[in-house]
Amino acid sequence: MAEQPAGEKTEDATPKRRQEARKKGTVAKSTDLTGAITLLAAALALPPFVQSISSGAVTTFSNTLSQAPRTLDPASIMGFTNALASPWIIATLVLFGTLTTVGVVTNFGQVGFVLSTEPMAPKLEKINPGAGFKRIFSRRGLMEGAKALAKLGIFANLAYTAIATDWNKLIGLVWLHPSQAATELGALLHGLLVKVAFVWFIIACLDYFFQRKEVEKQLKMTKQELKQEMKEQEGSPEVKSAMFQKRRQLLKGGMAKKLAEADVLITNPTHFAVAVKYTRNSMHAPIVLAKGQDHLALKMREIAGSLDLPIVENKPLARALYKQCEPGDFVPRDLFGPVAEVLAYVYKTVKGKRKKAA
Repeated sequence: MAEQPAGEKTEDATPKRRQEARKKGTVAKSTDLTGAITLLAAALALPPFVQSISSGAVTTFSNTLSQAPRTLDPASIMGFTNALASPWIIATLVLFGTLTTVGVVTNFGQVGFVLSTEPMAPKLEKINPGAGFKRIFSRRGLMEGAKALAKLGIFANLAYTAIATDWNKLIGLVWLHPSQAATELGALLHGLLVKVAFVWFIIACLDYFFQRKEVEKQLKMTKQELKQEMKEQEGSPEVKSAMFQKRRQLLKGGMAKKLAEADVLITNPTHFAVAVKYTRNSMHAPIVLAKGQDHLALKMREIAGSLDLPIVENKPLARALYKQCEPGDFVPRDLFGPVAEVLAYVYKTVKGKRKKAA
């Protein structure tokens, strides 16, 4: 039951803090994941796409050459050039549009719609050598450096292995017809591209997991910050109205009566609150009498304070009880041990405040 240091960020970010962070562009995003998925899409879509386009483009190219202009005026030359290039330009634009769409969808899947100009705003710290040096040797900077070296080593090894494995085929390309040699070389490059894309995708998934962890760590709050935000929210008319309705519900539902019957209030400390009761002779397990979240949890703490009900801070236990139990439910078997420890602590340290069953 040791108290955490006041300045330590131990509390999960509130919805308000997350929303403010999104406005500033602070979101979990991996550029590697976007690049890897785009490359993987290109590796899988390119062969059939090229095959279907090339046959039509080659036919168009042959027909256009057979109808070459006899006069070399600018209009004839432009028309001839346009007829030759159009199939390839259209094919390139379609492929580029497809890959761009994949990249946009991947980005949207990671962070949703975020429109923020703050990351582009000029700041002195961005050109400060000291701040830049600190960023380079920060945990994130070292991680990015290690990731870049790992990718370089892995991709170089894949390329070396592919060349070494197919070296005899590569040497033999000089004896093949140009079209057949191009087909063989294209197959080798496509195989290498698929391997690189797949390995990059695995690295990118790990990177995305790391980015989420870093953002969650960055958004964590101290208990003082959490309490301050609660106070600020309580000052708004909307929140005051909501709290008034909650108080009426508490009084109507007999929350004070339920807390008066409880043995302990287990808190998170401010996100969740769960009231638990246990009578040895009449209950086979502790029972949850009431629970609350955010403002309701704060109100339960106020009522518990007025009733002299012991309040025990146990973050993981409060969260687990809140998620797994409803008022009137017995504590699940997997939580017997932690709840028993809390009750034992209450029975041992709080004497004379409750009359316990023998």
